[in-house]
Amino acid sequence: MAKKGETGIVEANKKDMKYIQDFIDQLSEAVVLVSPNMKIAAVNQHFRKLRKDEVSFVGKAVDEIILRHKDRKEGTLLTEKGFLSVKISEGLLPVEGAFFQYLILKEQPAIVHSCQEPLLKTLMDIVPDFIGIKDGDGRFLFANKFVSELFELEGFDFTGKTDADLAEVKPYFNDVFQYCIKTDEQVWQAKEIVRCEEFVPARDGSTRFFDVYKIPVFNPEGSRKNLLIFGREVTEKIKSRLLLEESEARYRLLAENAMDMITTHSKDGTYTYVSPACETLLGRKAQDLIGQTVYLILHPDDEGAARKIHEKLIEGPCTSTIQFRLLHKEGHYVWLETSCKSICDDTGNVVEIIGVTRDISERKKSEEMLRQSDKLSIVGQLAASVAHEIRNPLTSLKGFIQLFQECNEIDAANYYGIMHKELNRIDQIMGQLLLLAKPQMKSYKKISIHELVQFVETLLQPEALAQHVEIRSDLCEKIPHVKAEENELKQVLINVVKNAMDSMEKGGTISIKGKQVDDAIHLTIKDQGCGISPDHLARLGEPFYTTKEKGTGLGLMVSSKIMKEHKGELKFHSEKGKGTTVSLILPV
Repeated sequence: MAKKGETGIVEANKKDMKYIQDFIDQLSEAVVLVSPNMKIAAVNQHFRKLRKDEVSFVGKAVDEIILRHKDRKEGTLLTEKGFLSVKISEGLLPVEGAFFQYLILKEQPAIVHSCQEPLLKTLMDIVPDFIGIKDGDGRFLFANKFVSELFELEGFDFTGKTDADLAEVKPYFNDVFQYCIKTDEQVWQAKEIVRCEEFVPARDGSTRFFDVYKIPVFNPEGSRKNLLIFGREVTEKIKSRLLLEESEARYRLLAENAMDMITTHSKDGTYTYVSPACETLLGRKAQDLIGQTVYLILHPDDEGAARKIHEKLIEGPCTSTIQFRLLHKEGHYVWLETSCKSICDDTGNVVEIIGVTRDISERKKSEEMLRQSDKLSIVGQLAASVAHEIRNPLTSLKGFIQLFQECNEIDAANYYGIMHKELNRIDQIMGQLLLLAKPQMKSYKKISIHELVQFVETLLQPEALAQHVEIRSDLCEKIPHVKAEENELKQVLINVVKNAMDSMEKGGTISIKGKQVDDAIHLTIKDQGCGISPDHLARLGEPFYTTKEKGTGLGLMVSSKIMKEHKGELKFHSEKGKGTTVSLILPV
């Protein structure tokens, strides 16, 4: 079974790899083929001659064998004999649907140097990295200037000294030298290149970290010959990693103890992290949600709005808030509100979505109570006019009954039709009142704007006549239906028309017009009332703010909330003394 690191290699078809191997073996330069995950996929015969060994390199990280310089055009090849300077050319080769990188290595003049050569020593002293060479017994043959400065041994001759000797000279670094003795022995035992992380304490109390390669070299009979050591300082990188880990731990602690549910999602909406608060909100454990999408437990009526927000978030950097219902483990739906933010990488592509979710069930109940309170307020205000409207047919019915009682000769059948019509009128009025006042289950469906306006006209006509107000409607015939909660839209329209009636103390006309503008329905209600000053106009919709003596200040607040939930708008235009125009704008 292939190791995880060799995945990119084994993906290539064996037949293609044999063809490629045969091809590169014909080339006169050393060639290394590197898979997309930066592992060596193949080397040719010339490369093995350059290295002068037959070790298998397939599956090893390329940077363990070839150390490239900053310009990427030159580098150092690590061999059994030491360091080998090479020029590097590179390109891409398509292999099984992926692009493999090929490196062509060209040997530079005077490649394998003795550690005693002054030129090599000078070059090694210039390098801002840790370079050391030891013999088979752990005695230093060479240490560059960086090593002497690191251990505060400027001018010290390292030749022939072991790490144990250096620990006696510099006791402050004893732990470092003891660790080196331990890892050196591990490398000899492993008989291969080992990469490890070493640390060196500084006098100011900080710690310097090094990414170290240790390369064992053996004599032909197998005895230990040399240990090559190359270390690059990675202190800043380690510090950044530690800070990141600390930050992640801190934020994870915050997330896991927050009352709100904190989640992260991949671009397709799949949960990648869920905080423990989900158990309180939904009765579900975090692991039950991770790997799933929110749509599996989302209320069907909320899916359309949720997908629109999701599409907006994955388009680019964006923050959005949405209310929706999720299925609790016990089978009921819970009202939640989530604030979402899309996270982008350096190229501007969205890589993750973060959400903070809280339970708003109590808020929803309060809003529903306010709406019901507003409905009952309307019913109370209509009571007098409704009573008057009912009284007329009741008077007729009472008269007929008295007539029947007094005159036995009258054929009652001639009057049943009239009496039935009067009873139907009473039933219609009471039905409209009950429909308005009775709490209803929310149900979004396609409704007719014509029928909506007709209902409100019929309901308010008695009160309008009592106040000498005429309601005129003029709607375009081809107004499309809108998806809405019918009773809530009735409540909005009743509120607006009643406000218009109350503003006309001397009577007048209220005109209701409706038409389609682009992808929206515009329903305008215009009155001939006293108008509203700019100061008061700006405050319309605030809780408990009213311009009427006996108003509650709830009507327009509730109406505005209903319009927002329908993705619509409630707009006001008014001039003092010239009346007010209210626009209800709803998406088609």
